[in-house]
Amino acid sequence: MKKLPIGLLTVMLCGLLAGCSGNGGPQQNAETKAPETTAEAKQQPEANPTTEAAAAETAKGQETAKPETVKLRVAYHPNFGGNNLYITAEKNGFFEEEGLIVEPVKFTAGPQEIAAMVAGDVDIGYIGHGATFLAVQRQVNVFLTEFLGNGDELLTYKESGITSLEDLKGKTIATAPGTSGETVLKLALEKAGLSRDDVRIVNMDAAGMVAAIVAKKVDACTLWPPQTSEVRKTMGEENVVRLTTIGDFRDQFAFPGHWVVTPKYMDAHPDVMVRFSRAMLNAMDYRKEHPEETAENVAEFIDAPLDGVVAEMNNIDLFDADYCYQVMTDGTAAKWYDALQNLYVQDGKVEKTVPVEEWFCPQFAKEAYESLHK
Repeated sequence: MKKLPIGLLTVMLCGLLAGCSGNGGPQQNAETKAPETTAEAKQQPEANPTTEAAAAETAKGQETAKPETVKLRVAYHPNFGGNNLYITAEKNGFFEEEGLIVEPVKFTAGPQEIAAMVAGDVDIGYIGHGATFLAVQRQVNVFLTEFLGNGDELLTYKESGITSLEDLKGKTIATAPGTSGETVLKLALEKAGLSRDDVRIVNMDAAGMVAAIVAKKVDACTLWPPQTSEVRKTMGEENVVRLTTIGDFRDQFAFPGHWVVTPKYMDAHPDVMVRFSRAMLNAMDYRKEHPEETAENVAEFIDAPLDGVVAEMNNIDLFDADYCYQVMTDGTAAKWYDALQNLYVQDGKVEKTVPVEEWFCPQFAKEAYESLHK
C-alpha cells in the first residue's frame, strides 16, 4: 500500500492547527495586567453573550465551509458497470457536496481511455478488469473497487454449428485486445484445451464485433453489455448461443470493475482523491437503496433500453460502501488483483508481477469511508 503523500499529511496537519487556533472574538491584550484586588475584578466587564454566540457561529461556519471547487474530467463507459456510480453521484448532488464539477468523457474500451489519461486529457476513469494489466505496467493506479463482473460473454449463433468450447478449433473469433473480452477468450480456450494457434483471432472494437457477428462474418466473438443485448435483440434471443461467461471462472479469478488514476494526478491531488472517493461511496449506498432509479438514470444517460440495463445490473455483484471498505482494507481486493496480474503474466501482457501495493492504492477510499463514519 502506498503511503499517504507528504502533501496530504501537511494539509491534514494545517487543518488541525487551524481548528485549534480559531479566532473566537476579541482577544485580551497580552500586556493587560491581572486585577490586583477583588474589587477591581468585580469592575471588569462581564462576557458578552452576543459576542460569544457570534464567535460560536463563526467557528461553526469555518468547520462546515465548502471545499474549494475543482473541475474533473472523468471517463466512463456506455454500459451499466461503466457509469452507474458516476450518474448516481451526479444526480444526487454527491459531487456538488464535495465541491467537484465533473465533465464526463465517453470511452468504449479501457486501453484507449488510459492512453488519454496518460496524455493528461482525462483525470479519473472507470475501467473493467480487462485493462487492469495497464495498472500492473504502472500507467495508472487502482484506487476504488466497486463491483465484481459476470457480464462478459463468448457468443456464437446457431448456424455456426458451434455448441461447445471444443468446437471453436479452426474457427474465426473476434475480440478486442486489452479488454475483459480477451480475458474471457483466453480462459475459454484453456478450458477447452486449445491455444490461440488453434483458432483464427481477429481484432475489432465492440461496434465492429456486433456488426461482424450479426452479419455472420465471424464464427464467434467476445462481448460485454450493452453490446451483448444488442446482438440478441438484432439476431433474436433464440438464435444466439452463449458458450461461456466471465462468471464461469469465478472459482479461479475475481473480475473487479474499478476506478483508476495516473500516479502523477494522484500524488498531486490527494485531497481531490478523497473527495471523489467519498462521493462514490455515498453513491454506492444510494444505489443499493434505489436500484430501479439507478437503472432508469443509466438508461437515460446512455440512451439504452431499460430492460437491457436492468439485465446487466442484475448480472453484476455490486458493492455498498461497507463492503467496498472491507475488501479494500482487509487484503481481499489485493488478493484479487494479485491473481489477475499472474494471469496477465501467463498471457504475455506483462513481463512480470510487481507488488500489488505499488498500483493498488486503497488509502483514499479508507480515509473517505472513515470520514463518513466518525
